[in-house]
Amino acid sequence: MTDLVLLGGRVHTLDARGTVAEAVAVTGGRVSAVGSDADVARLAGPSTRVVRLAGRAVVPGLNDSHCHFENAGMDGHTVSFAGVRTLDAALDRIAALAATREPGAWVQGQPWNPALQLAEGRGPDRRELDRAAGGRPVYLPEGHAATASTAALERAGIRPDGHDGRLVEGAMHAVARVIPEWTREERAAQLTTAMRVLNRSGITSVVAGALPPGDVEAVRGLIKDGRSTVRVAAMVTPTGELNPSVPLADWEALVACGPPAPIGGHYVTRGIKLQVDGGMTLGTAAMREPYLTRPGYHGEMVTDRDRLAGLVGAAHRAGWPVGTHVVGDAAIDVALDVYAATRNRRLLPDVLIHASLIRPDQIARARTLGVQVAAQMPFLWRNRAAIAGHLGGARTEAAVPLRDLVDGLGLDGVSAGTDYPINALDPFQNIYAMTTRRDAAGDVVGGAQGVTRSEALRLYTTSGAAHTGEQEVKGRLDAGAFADLTVLDADPLTAPDDRLRATEVLMTVVDGQIVHDTGLLD
Repeated sequence: MTDLVLLGGRVHTLDARGTVAEAVAVTGGRVSAVGSDADVARLAGPSTRVVRLAGRAVVPGLNDSHCHFENAGMDGHTVSFAGVRTLDAALDRIAALAATREPGAWVQGQPWNPALQLAEGRGPDRRELDRAAGGRPVYLPEGHAATASTAALERAGIRPDGHDGRLVEGAMHAVARVIPEWTREERAAQLTTAMRVLNRSGITSVVAGALPPGDVEAVRGLIKDGRSTVRVAAMVTPTGELNPSVPLADWEALVACGPPAPIGGHYVTRGIKLQVDGGMTLGTAAMREPYLTRPGYHGEMVTDRDRLAGLVGAAHRAGWPVGTHVVGDAAIDVALDVYAATRNRRLLPDVLIHASLIRPDQIARARTLGVQVAAQMPFLWRNRAAIAGHLGGARTEAAVPLRDLVDGLGLDGVSAGTDYPINALDPFQNIYAMTTRRDAAGDVVGGAQGVTRSEALRLYTTSGAAHTGEQEVKGRLDAGAFADLTVLDADPLTAPDDRLRATEVLMTVVDGQIVHDTGLLD
């Protein structure tokens, strides 16, 4: 019996022929028919839910190929700095959450970038955190750095004397390791909330950018309990660190059992996540040529070639693909060298994550090696000025070269994402930026690197499915594919640019179940 029928729409199937249909039918979690209204309407029975689209667009469910999605469920559990523009406002947010915590309880923040976000150009220091949180331990992550209060430093065994609370790499992880884990019930609630947030943006699948083993098990538990509304492909951090500090012998033991097994189309292990360099926004990406404003400075490598080869080699021998955080071209050189030396071709492809400053010669080499790229245009959306200040205009214009990546690797070799919460989750703002190459101020950055609307939509759908090896069942709407789809109030292939940017998701379906519904289609 047909469970769901959508009639009277413009259904972009993204199948091999690029078919545009009027209607789609869903049975048992799969697409059972796509075609004309007349043909599909005949499949509806007494218990079938019929949705009349009134000409609205339908696309396959969207896939964010690099997203720390778990952060979307943290409101009320951690401090949100969304919309905060001043240091005082940030401290007020910290104080408000601290007031709800027992004395001595931890206060954690959601990832942010105070240097770019706040008028003062900096985040709070240790003593300011102490005052705002009433002496409680505070930990505020910023992606690859963090700030901590006095009590947080002390609990990690770090002497606070002379310390402003600013943490990078090893010290950051030393503090993070002593923060108590959420209870199983808390984490389940956070993750299910996060999935619903993604559903409201039309996202039905995600590559989780860096999941520690505990979160992997929590996600798998939700799937087994029938509570998951997003298909998850996990980039796993076996030690909880992007740059594991354990001896190689211990690393070998950690990864020896291989990746967690798939769960019925709802969970796959995409690989192990590692890190090579910093970021272009902060001026720490590892570059072949020196930085514009710092003669002789080439950025920062957080690991060297030999260490990375040891980590990647052990992962490959145990059956794990690898994704490396690489931003600068010098870091990309290191990752490609290691991939070439250690590759096990029975696995899913290895991945360059970000690769924002990749060069044409590196794209050609990645193609030869069969390496994929997970790219994120949103870094240019709001950070163009900061990046240009570090690298100069020419290198900024060449950043996130989507045209070159698509031409060099093919659509199945590149996929689109956001690196949420570092950047906004909105897929349609991202598609707008990928096609117009405009930033938040409306200025064009690297206009020659724009892709077409069709390519941008595929980077969010068919390419995302290829990225996780699921192209036979995901990323398109034809008979037998997973019934993951998104109904929109504007057609992403034909809407004017401003209308595209403002696209709203009216309904999201995952596995044939409606997981987001504005009620506007009833």
